[in-house]
Amino acid sequence: MALAARSMRTQISQRPAAARPATIPRSCPRRLVVTGGGGGNPFDMKNLMESVKKAQQLVQTETARVQAELAATEFDGYDEEETVKVVMSGNQEPRSVEITDEALAQGAVEVSRRTTEAMKDAHRKSVTGMKEKMRELAKNLGIPNPGALNM
Repeated sequence: MALAARSMRTQISQRPAAARPATIPRSCPRRLVVTGGGGGNPFDMKNLMESVKKAQQLVQTETARVQAELAATEFDGYDEEETVKVVMSGNQEPRSVEITDEALAQGAVEVSRRTTEAMKDAHRKSVTGMKEKMRELAKNLGIPNPGALNM
């Protein structure tokens, strides 16, 4: 067996230096050095920050697009008798109110009640539209479960 070990050492020492396995003296601290590999360093802060900046730009661009769409969208709300119509934007901004002569003939208290009812209807529709747009935005951005975000 000693002969086999000696012949193994002889074979290793006869190989050219480039073919010999690298040895690390036990007295040296050991470090893990990763080179090449094609996958890149997962802890490369420069690339990470660039990726974060790109993601922020994408979110800002998409959010601005959705906000513009909501601002341009109008939702109509009506009272039960459809004598009062309130128009509200997708951002819940009131745009207009239309009151029929029939509603005006009912008196100020009734006009107020019907107007409030129409405003609530328009607001509810506007909020629903906004939530749909936000779900769409979340889906486009790759957020896995927008429902969990109460959207």
